[in-house]
Amino acid sequence: MSRLKYVLLTLSFVSGLAISNCHAQGLVAPVNAENIRTDQVLGIPSRGCGHVINLLMRSRMLQEAGQVSFAGPMFNPHLGTVSKPGDLQLLCVNLIADACDTAGPIYQIQLQNNSEIPVGNFRISAVGACGQIQPFSPTAIITVPRIEAGAVLDLQIQLPLSCLSIYNPAGAAVEFDTLIVAIDSFDELIECNEVNNILILKRCEVTPPAAVETPVVEETTIDTTAPPATTTAPAPNGDLTAPSSPSSPMDSIDLDDLDLGEAEQTAVRLR
Repeated sequence: MSRLKYVLLTLSFVSGLAISNCHAQGLVAPVNAENIRTDQVLGIPSRGCGHVINLLMRSRMLQEAGQVSFAGPMFNPHLGTVSKPGDLQLLCVNLIADACDTAGPIYQIQLQNNSEIPVGNFRISAVGACGQIQPFSPTAIITVPRIEAGAVLDLQIQLPLSCLSIYNPAGAAVEFDTLIVAIDSFDELIECNEVNNILILKRCEVTPPAAVETPVVEETTIDTTAPPATTTAPAPNGDLTAPSSPSSPMDSIDLDDLDLGEAEQTAVRLR
């Protein structure tokens, strides 16, 4: 067994014990916005983010080993052998509402299902950290019930209010300055790419979604009081300023070419 595989197996075992312990303590149960508000009112401490730390460590080791994607078949105890794993991709994170005195900030998360089948019942985690992530950094967790194959999904997640008072090594309570977002944060799905599930962002760089600009159609008004414009044909000598008479069907008749013989005879007989 190679050194890398041994390290990965060890980390998976240790993280599995840590996650099981967190489940036993009720620390990583999926929550929604209402649960977050209830926790803030009751003063319940932040949920643990050991699962996100584990995901970050695995992603770092995969990148160092150059094993970002998996092309071969994989085995899942619940699904059996899967010949073609799918992929979830975290596209972007935007700020919906900044933090205030009574609530943490709300973020919009956009992800895409780059798979041939719909997936669901996986979780997304957002962590607020001050420079370095800690096992109990303020964490929010939501559950995605379903996302269709090839679909893009927008979800909102709110950090707990405790992200505004994180104790740094000096013992001072400061606001978070780093946002970590992870989709499939408990590694419950089989994916061909595990690296595109995490984004580490500076808080000051997370901006609201770009507004869609609506094209402005200029209205044109027609002046009905002005007399209709008249066009003048150019004069025979090329002088465009010289006026010309309006054209008539009689202008095309050449009197010299008319045959007036019978007409003259009739005129003579009438006399």
